[in-house]
Amino acid sequence: MPEWAQQLAGILPLTALIEFIDLPTKLHVFELAGCVPLWHWPVTPAGARILLSTLDNDHACCLDREDHSTVLHCIDGRYGDCYPSSTPTTTRVIMSSSGSTIAIPNNSLNLLNSSARKQKLSVIVLDRENLSQRDEPHHEWWAMSWSRFRRHSVRYRLLSFVGWLALGGTLAISLMCGLYLSIVYLILLPLTGIAINATHGGQRRRLLDEDRSEFKRVVVCTNSFNGTHWWLFYGGSHTLNSLLNKPLFRTTPARGRGLASRILQLLIACQWVVAIASCAFQDWNAIIISIWLAFCAISSGYFNPSPECVRDWLKRDCHISSTSITTEFSSRRSMLSAMVYLNPDSSERRTSWINPILAPCAERQEWEEALLNVLESGTEDSVGEDLRNKYWWKFITEGIEMGKAIERVITQQLRRSDTNQSNSSAWSESFDFLKMWYKV
Repeated sequence: MPEWAQQLAGILPLTALIEFIDLPTKLHVFELAGCVPLWHWPVTPAGARILLSTLDNDHACCLDREDHSTVLHCIDGRYGDCYPSSTPTTTRVIMSSSGSTIAIPNNSLNLLNSSARKQKLSVIVLDRENLSQRDEPHHEWWAMSWSRFRRHSVRYRLLSFVGWLALGGTLAISLMCGLYLSIVYLILLPLTGIAINATHGGQRRRLLDEDRSEFKRVVVCTNSFNGTHWWLFYGGSHTLNSLLNKPLFRTTPARGRGLASRILQLLIACQWVVAIASCAFQDWNAIIISIWLAFCAISSGYFNPSPECVRDWLKRDCHISSTSITTEFSSRRSMLSAMVYLNPDSSERRTSWINPILAPCAERQEWEEALLNVLESGTEDSVGEDLRNKYWWKFITEGIEMGKAIERVITQQLRRSDTNQSNSSAWSESFDFLKMWYKV
């Protein structure tokens, strides 16, 4: 081996001790959706700390726990309750990984004002499938195998297969070349994955309430009440409440972790010892270990990113499709006007959810009354001339105009989702026919 390669071999395996892989997020996705291959578990010292400090994950996934997440404020659009989300990290990943993002331009002249306090709004539309289209428990071996097979996305199954193929090939090459340190390290990775599966479950989570509700609701979310980026979740009441206000449900009880946690600590320590030993020898063992670490980092960041895993979990396990609609407003009042327009409970004049954002006062009462009168009558003539001369009137017209544009997109997306569900139902009926034929 050339001298420069030996110098690299003495440094590169130390990446096993540096956070090149976002292990906290990977562990969170593993607890949520179980989509991390066994060969993908190199553990750094920082990763070991979070692994061993989150052994009790019966109720919340790793990064949804209070001590490992930042608060996501939620406001119920019907009752006005303000509460911290019980799944802040999972919800943030959903907000950033919605299946399709539709941008609606705002052509209001209010945006031309140089002093405008612009606000960004993302409307997340969640639509749950009908009960008749859910997966039912199967008892036939072939049906259970098919259900397990399609639980993961094609992308994940392909990556897992390629990874196992690469691991087997690398082990064979290392064995032929007598690279025993790399053999030990590569064997330690799936063993560590098995231990993590025993300590942290790896079972895919579900929503506590899986019933479809015909009552549409909205929930407003924000990282800060003084921020400029807001999210409006639009969907069935059961879906929103289960996702934002209740802990995620573990489908199987947690396992005993006493012995498994000790074994996990030993395997992690062995990973570090082997990586450091390969640095000392400065031979091909170090190169093989470094290549595998790079493969894990690249596959985690590009071929199996966490947002894609969470989106697959939402669609395949929770049977929920998501669409993101983004737009911009010239002020907070115009954004609130659009939210009031989109809120189905505005028909009952339920506006207490605005209180944490805009405190009640005489001016707000005038603005709110004028806005609700326009929404109820459908015309601006229902508002007196004196109110239309107020500075906030232009924000009402901007908000209603953008609310109508967003409503049209929501209607189109829900109609398209119903069409897709009808097609899926036809395939499901064909599959049921095949099952009946098989039994006969």
